[in-house]
Amino acid sequence: MAGITWLLISWLNRPLQGTALERWRETDYPSLPEVRLLRDYVRIDTSEGTGDEIAGARFLAARLEKAGIPSRLEIVGERKANLYALLAGKDPRPLVLHNHIDVENVNPAEWFHPPFEAFIDTPWMYGRGVFDMKSVAVAQLLAMVDLKESGRPLERSVLFLATSSEERGSRLGVRRILSEHPEMVRGFWAVLTEGGVVEARARDDIKFWGTEIGQKRYVDLLVCAAEREPLDELRATLRETGYTETDLEIVPEVREVLRTYAATRDRSDLRDLLQDPDATIRDVAAFRKLPAYLQSFFRNEAVPFQVQEAPGGGWQLLIKIHLLPGAKLEEELPKLVPDWMLAGLSYTVDEPPAVASSSTRHPVYQAVTGTLAEHYPDAATGPYFLPWTATDSRFFRSAGVPSYGFSPFLIMNTDTLQVDKANERFALPGFVDGVRVYRDLVRRLVLKSPG
Repeated sequence: MAGITWLLISWLNRPLQGTALERWRETDYPSLPEVRLLRDYVRIDTSEGTGDEIAGARFLAARLEKAGIPSRLEIVGERKANLYALLAGKDPRPLVLHNHIDVENVNPAEWFHPPFEAFIDTPWMYGRGVFDMKSVAVAQLLAMVDLKESGRPLERSVLFLATSSEERGSRLGVRRILSEHPEMVRGFWAVLTEGGVVEARARDDIKFWGTEIGQKRYVDLLVCAAEREPLDELRATLRETGYTETDLEIVPEVREVLRTYAATRDRSDLRDLLQDPDATIRDVAAFRKLPAYLQSFFRNEAVPFQVQEAPGGGWQLLIKIHLLPGAKLEEELPKLVPDWMLAGLSYTVDEPPAVASSSTRHPVYQAVTGTLAEHYPDAATGPYFLPWTATDSRFFRSAGVPSYGFSPFLIMNTDTLQVDKANERFALPGFVDGVRVYRDLVRRLVLKSPG
């Protein structure tokens, strides 16, 4: 299977390597300072199972210190840490450049190259965290260094914030910061973090560059039983029942996204379906033509995970409840998981606060749009709504802080091809260009225009 997968990846790489506009062969990417920095960071194992976030935080702190930027390391548990570094500006309310230190766990046997080797096979770098999200962290760090080295006074403070445990619910990271330092968070002006989407057919043919302004709210329904069988039956029932195709709605965030996003679809039928979403959700046959991720834009969902042994004995089933903005759990849960399904079972509900989305009228969103227009004037850009994944933006927004998911990297669809979450990789031409894009974005937001 691994051999077949490798051949598939090699085949998918061919259009990238054959494009006349690709000049990566002429560049010694491994020698570039930003690539070396990313490589060194990826080589630090910061996974939950075998890694050490403190080592990752100290690596970042050392690079900041070398540039004359002091930082504060906050150890929040064994091998867990948060890191803060502030550049003071005229307006003390900081722009927060947020990233998470931790990465997903790995099974080295599933990888073509050791997951923490940061192996380079130009134009690719392979390694856990190279995409999620150490590449963004390096771009943010270098933007901080650029501001410091410019010697120019800042119109606004900038806070570099690297946090713990995002891959495990952020309890020791952003959620802890909101709980332990609420006065600091209330002073945040806005946050830039992960979550944006880039769709490109080729490096000279960008389909859509989206900045995340909203996402679903995820509620954990944890169902427990002494025996495994009733939980297996519950999971099977939920999977067989499937998702509703009639209880649909268009929330304002999705409607705003579709105004730009619909016209960028390659398929004419898909463009038509999304350009008149009201008609689409009234027609079950039409709605079924949408890809599953787009169907998720219009409905609440219950997603069961695998049944597992519970700590202390017995069994447990995690069901993720995906709620659209504005949906109330007490109204939607009985529709998604009716009471009769839970009869005789015990369960707990972990419900995070409801959150609003972030405005496209905010200066941060406008600066993202302006920066992309300068670097990629032909690209279609717009807001984006995350249907299936969650980022720390949801926690910042719960505290009333505007938060935006932005990726500065022009990457192909094959750049992030993964096999069972293994063989995470990143295209170095996109990374190097993206570092410059991020630098220019941060300059636009916090430096006064000359003259």
